[in-house]
Amino acid sequence: MFRKTVGTLIVASVLMTGCAETGGPVSGDTGVDAASAYAAKVVNSPEDADEETMLLMLSEELVQELGRGASDLAFEEACEDTGVKHLERLFVSDNALARSKGLHRWYVVTFEDRQNPSAVAERFASVASVEHVQFNTVVQRNYGSEGTPYRYEPKAYGEFELPYNDPLLPDQWHYVNNVDLSVAQTSREGADINVKEAWKLCAGDPEIIVAVCDEGVKYTHPDLIDNMWVNAGEIPDNDIDDDGNGYVDDIHGWNFLSTSEYPKDITWNEDGDRGHGTHVAGTVAAVNNNGIGVGGVAGGSGNGDGVRIMSCQVFSGNSSATVASRAKAYEYAANNGACILQCSFGLAGGMVTSDGQFELTYGVEKVGLDYFFNYRQPYSPVDKNFVIFASGNDAYHLAGYPAAHRDYIAVAAFGPDYLPAVYTNYGPGTNISAPGGDSSINMTTESDRATILSTVPSECKEYNTDYGYMEGTSMACPHVSGVVALALSYARKLGKEFTYDDFLAMIYTSVNNLDHYIETCSKVANGINFDLTPYWRQMGTGAIDTWRLYMQIEGTPNLVAKTGEMTKLSLNEPMGGAAANLTYLDIEISDEARDALGLEEEPFIKNGKLNICCKKNGSAKIRIHAIAGGDVLGTEGVMGGTAFSKEVSIVSRESGMAKNGGWL
Repeated sequence: MFRKTVGTLIVASVLMTGCAETGGPVSGDTGVDAASAYAAKVVNSPEDADEETMLLMLSEELVQELGRGASDLAFEEACEDTGVKHLERLFVSDNALARSKGLHRWYVVTFEDRQNPSAVAERFASVASVEHVQFNTVVQRNYGSEGTPYRYEPKAYGEFELPYNDPLLPDQWHYVNNVDLSVAQTSREGADINVKEAWKLCAGDPEIIVAVCDEGVKYTHPDLIDNMWVNAGEIPDNDIDDDGNGYVDDIHGWNFLSTSEYPKDITWNEDGDRGHGTHVAGTVAAVNNNGIGVGGVAGGSGNGDGVRIMSCQVFSGNSSATVASRAKAYEYAANNGACILQCSFGLAGGMVTSDGQFELTYGVEKVGLDYFFNYRQPYSPVDKNFVIFASGNDAYHLAGYPAAHRDYIAVAAFGPDYLPAVYTNYGPGTNISAPGGDSSINMTTESDRATILSTVPSECKEYNTDYGYMEGTSMACPHVSGVVALALSYARKLGKEFTYDDFLAMIYTSVNNLDHYIETCSKVANGINFDLTPYWRQMGTGAIDTWRLYMQIEGTPNLVAKTGEMTKLSLNEPMGGAAANLTYLDIEISDEARDALGLEEEPFIKNGKLNICCKKNGSAKIRIHAIAGGDVLGTEGVMGGTAFSKEVSIVSRESGMAKNGGWL
């Protein structure tokens, strides 16, 4: 009987899949209403399901039995009927968090022969101790456009006043947009992530680890190698799991498509690869100020201070990881130190339409994501981790899942024109926007300049170079991951800690107003007038702004001025409700701040309002000096008040303050 051998089927190794010929449908006298059991227990669809494996969530009682090398008769008979050759726990974690999230109850079964997934699911659903049956499906890539190689002469570096010496940084308009008309005739100043001044305060932290779930990251890339995560507990290429984490020789991450017939090494040049993972990784953390290539959002200042990239490979060539393998990737990322999960993939918009539907239909993936989300890294200044997904490239009025789930950050895309990209998903489920590029607005042979420039593997046939362009919410997503990584780095630098909810609120309110441009501008895409009406108030809270997020972390008030005109900014927030009654001494402004804001005339304060005219889109701090307790300063001979000062941040943008105040 199967019962006698169940113990031999439970192993601690990673999942191995068979490749036998297709078998016929299974059968068995279940003694229960098969249709009712199937409807109650079976989730997901057999479409795109692996015919060699099945996912089972078992009862707590059966899990305990299996732990003792035993089982119940009904489960054994189901395994025997379906030709199970291998049974193992899906997840390796056995800590309190893993058990609270039910990771220990998920098992994967592997069959001797290929099976009819629906028939197998029906058979296991008939077993009382099997609580859920999930098809081990494959997510189809939803990347957007193909990549193109960088093929231009680097721009004149000096005219852009950039802080780092990476020769292609002037081509990365998505970091600092200076209205370069070679990018697009409709480029707008400030259509970027406002990172230039923020870099001067903090450019990264090597303790912060971002897990890139994507194609494999080319960890030998000259612009990435110094910012790759290195598993210090492993000795390379000795075929031993030195750190006991369940993965052998995982130096820079793991290839979760690895099987007995597929190489375990991280790959990036399989037939069909686009360099997508390497491109995403470069946006997050290409090494800054190293005199080569491009810059990364959180790539450091050239002093070894960039955040680290962990490669969790879930796509390779024309292959995609199963839902089980993706769930294991999330678990791995948490267990090995990542605090940000960067995921530029997902289901098409409208395929899943509620959180509850996603949680039920993709239960095992949600379990893996929950584990990562709730796993606090000891170095992190926030009590949970961040899960960041691309909203999707279907031009659909709903974000795709998992991005749209309330626990995760869903990123939409805009182009250098500061307008929604023609491909981006938007609407419910979308939380925030970032540069994703938009080649449709530039009807020239250089349309790729309006997309996102980053690192790529030169081995991919599309490139033959280390740098290339891509566009999509896939490109917007790592901008947000990079900004969040920077923000965590800055919080660590300042020694501050936050709850997840408070930090998330700061992210969502550190934005610039996209609705201003949607309301006041027109867009021509692919030579046709593009209707912007559906996008109003549907692009999340706005365009992410690194400087404004830094100021919120500091506790420095942000005052937003409208570029090009005298703006009256209330000082009630920084100076208190009686700001109009204070006596102001002067406003201290550095030459650097004057230049950043384009100040040509002196700001002044009247009736509790700062009157300022910024000629440039920019960000800077100023200091306001005032008197508390009188109209004059107290001296030895004169009764008067006490001098004090308050630092405030000025952000100058053409759009001014967002009408929604940064809230949805």
